[in-house]
Amino acid sequence: MSDGLARLRPRRHPRVWKPVWVPTKGVLKALSYGPLRMKVDGREHLPPEGPMLIVSNHVAFIDPLLVAVAALPRPVWTMGKEELFNPRVLEAWLSRIGGFPVRRQSPDVWAVRMGRDLLARGEALLIFPEGGVTRTGHMSPGFSGAGYFATRPDVQVIPAAIWDSQMLKGPVHIRFGEAIPMDDIRESPRAGRNRRAVERIMWHLSGMVPLVGGPYQDPPIGEPRIPLVGKAAKDALQRKDEERP
Repeated sequence: MSDGLARLRPRRHPRVWKPVWVPTKGVLKALSYGPLRMKVDGREHLPPEGPMLIVSNHVAFIDPLLVAVAALPRPVWTMGKEELFNPRVLEAWLSRIGGFPVRRQSPDVWAVRMGRDLLARGEALLIFPEGGVTRTGHMSPGFSGAGYFATRPDVQVIPAAIWDSQMLKGPVHIRFGEAIPMDDIRESPRAGRNRRAVERIMWHLSGMVPLVGGPYQDPPIGEPRIPLVGKAAKDALQRKDEERP
């Protein structure tokens, strides 16, 4: 299906449907703690109820599923890039285990409202502020949409760091940190509030990545961008080489 036709297709509202969620949870737990030998630290920082926003670095396509498994028994709703939902089979599956798509190239009012409404009713929402995968572990600046969710009323913002999910071999290490304070930013002037919030998030995440085995780094600064991976990354490197004198 072309990108244009995919964009015309109505998007499903996510739900956690037990006939799909229960067996999926069992398989994912078996894979995570079996072949991938997942180790989870800091689970005590996850509030058992109330609106929670989990913000994580992103080093592999499987990260959303692994972080959601690590947060069990609490169900986690996940915002993922629209491309994952284009095949109808994947869309049908992901939308029934709490996943919903976001269009990253432009402000996506539908996805923002979906995330806002989930938090407003006290759910747990997982997002990746970088907007894509950065396999090296050196994070890119976060998008301000993460800051918008983080400054919603009463939301506890929990940082998560993940490493060694890149090659699907493990052992995968996930660490949840203490809630990031946001009250002062919520009470600050509206102008620039979301950007200040996401910069604080990225500061916390940059300090957590080395704790799970990733590289030491300064907090990412500058304009956010969608990281390039796979063929897109190779094409971009080739274009740079061709442009050199």
